[in-house]
Amino acid sequence: MGWVTEDGRHEGYAVAVLAGGRDATAEDNPVSGNTAWWCFDGQDGRPLAVGVRAGCDCYAADSSRVTRTWRGSTVHPVVFGDDEATEGFTGPSGPYAEWENTHLAPADNATVPGDVTALLIQVRERLTALAAERPLAALTAVARLEATAAAAGISAAAAAQRRGASWTDIGKAVGTTKQAAHQRFARHLKPADAAEAQERADADRIFRPEDTFLPERTR
Repeated sequence: MGWVTEDGRHEGYAVAVLAGGRDATAEDNPVSGNTAWWCFDGQDGRPLAVGVRAGCDCYAADSSRVTRTWRGSTVHPVVFGDDEATEGFTGPSGPYAEWENTHLAPADNATVPGDVTALLIQVRERLTALAAERPLAALTAVARLEATAAAAGISAAAAAQRRGASWTDIGKAVGTTKQAAHQRFARHLKPADAAEAQERADADRIFRPEDTFLPERTR
């Protein structure tokens, strides 16, 4: 058990980093398969961890399936026998702080409110029923919905840019790359917003390290 958010959507933990920079896996501890960082102490044939990084399993709304696995970009010191020094529960830096500040904060900002999710489900169900009853009316409604969603997306992208979000952030929010997000929204922004967006895109490309996402797995 790692650091679990109240809603159960995120389970963070420290990941052992081995020489060469790769994360330890179950194959590196063949006897038990345990991947806890403290297992990699160089004893009994296990490799020695040279540090730890923050990790997180991000679960679906029903908390039964991992939708993505996140890794932090910083390798932190490992102190065997001292969980606090290694994981940094109370300190301003360390795996826990990176998980909370770098991963959770942006994830919370991108979480769709429950009432909006309920409305989307209601619209989907109503359109499905309408498609069976009056398909042409359903197509008209879908066209209006697509136009409304497109306009709302442009407004949201502009607002996100004004609040400091990068194209990487916007891309993740809509499930695509930063390049695709830029192509999708940038041409629709007002001149001032577009200029600021280009500055952020340049800074994002040069200075911002990419988060690493791993293939999904089940709990």
